[in-house]
Order: sequence, then structure tokens, then C-alpha cells
Amino acid sequence: MVEVTGIIVAGGRSSRMGQDKALLQLGGVTVLERIAAVLGQVAKRVIVVTRAAQQYREFDLETTKDLYPGLGPLSGIHAGLSASRTEWGIVVACDMPFVQPEILCALLTHATNWTAAQETSSEQGKQQVQGDHAPLTGKGSSPQPALQAVIASVDGRIHPLLGIYHQSVLPSAEQCLRSDRLRLIDWLDSLNVRYETAGDWPGASLEMWRQAVFNMNYPQDYQTTVEQLEHIQKRTERAQNLEKPER
Repeated sequence: MVEVTGIIVAGGRSSRMGQDKALLQLGGVTVLERIAAVLGQVAKRVIVVTRAAQQYREFDLETTKDLYPGLGPLSGIHAGLSASRTEWGIVVACDMPFVQPEILCALLTHATNWTAAQETSSEQGKQQVQGDHAPLTGKGSSPQPALQAVIASVDGRIHPLLGIYHQSVLPSAEQCLRSDRLRLIDWLDSLNVRYETAGDWPGASLEMWRQAVFNMNYPQDYQTTVEQLEHIQKRTERAQNLEKPER
């Protein structure tokens, strides 16, 4: 897999929830810790984008602030990628408690394959230069990569806050922020994006994708999440008990 930075977008006001969604408890840990732990399985570095870093000091997580405060999710993605030192950043919203490593690996596979193809193409180009004794320059080379983002698409709906982004998206993101064009869908239309359709990747089931993109906006969503987690834990415990050998 390519080296990637994990980015948790947690800069929203949580006005519909009535309290900070990232700090809600699930199974004895906060949603923020839960997502950070999953991201930590695919990324060596995890950054939390937040308006108020002091709220998260107790969790020993790296934080960064929006460079364009109050401008929504696009500002969060921009801030996270700006603080990253890797070519790719993998973005997860702070209210997606059921994201699993298999989902992140499905997204990362496309970036890994693309990067490998780029390296092969570059090596072939070098060999061609050496063979022809002439540099490959001119208008044919483009500064914009053929792949700039891989975004989850589930049941016909795309989810920009569950995806991976290349550093090359930063100039267009900044341009949108400066001109107050904040809709993520419009921004994505200007990029070279692959939409990872749920079910296409054999390592992640359709049900896993549907769970991954579930996000909590209202108190009833949180209650649903608590109940779902309890159900999952009970099902796991039953399965483990069935696997135990009889004495």
C-alpha cells in the first residue's frame, strides 16, 4: 500500500447533535478514538482537523486547525492535506463510527495500483530517454495527475468525506475556498476522481460499505449507533462462544 496520512475531519459545530459528535461514547471509547484507531491500521500518522484543539488534548492525537475557518468540510479536507507530508491523505468524517480497515484498504488499493503504474511508466520513460539520447519535454506533459481522488460511492450516492486525496487537489481546493464555492460535489467535478462503488472490491462487502458511510447527525442517529454496536458485540460474543471447544 502507498504511504498515507489519516485525516479526521472534526471541525463542524455539531449543531444538530447538540454536542460534539467526536466525543460521543461508543463501547467505552469516544467516536474520535474509535476512528483514529482504525485509521492507525493503514496510516502511520493521523491528524484531527478541529476548530478547538484543546477539546481533544486528553487523547494524545495530533491536531490542526482550518486555514479557512467556518467554511465547512472542504476547509477540513484542505487543512488536513496541507498538514500532511505524504502524497496521499485518507479522509474520514468524525461522525462515521463504523468505518473498518477493509474499507480503507479498498480505497487505498486504487492509489497503490496507480502509483505503481506511474513508477513503471516513469522508468520506461527514462529508458526511452537513454536510448534516444533526447529528453522527453514539451506540451504533452501535464502537472495534473491522472488520479487525484478515490471516493466511496454507495447505493448511488457519493461520500466525499470517505475517500483518499492526492496533494495535487490543494490548489483547486484553495481556489474554491477563496471564491466561496464550497460544495464538495462541484469541487470534485473539477478533479480526476475514481468513485469506488460498494461491492466492487472483494475484501469489503456491500453491508460493510453501508455501515461505513452511516453518519450521525441527530441524537436519534447516535442512539441507533449505540444499539447497532450492542447488537454487533452480542453477535460476536455468540460466535466466539460457539467456537470454544467443549471440555
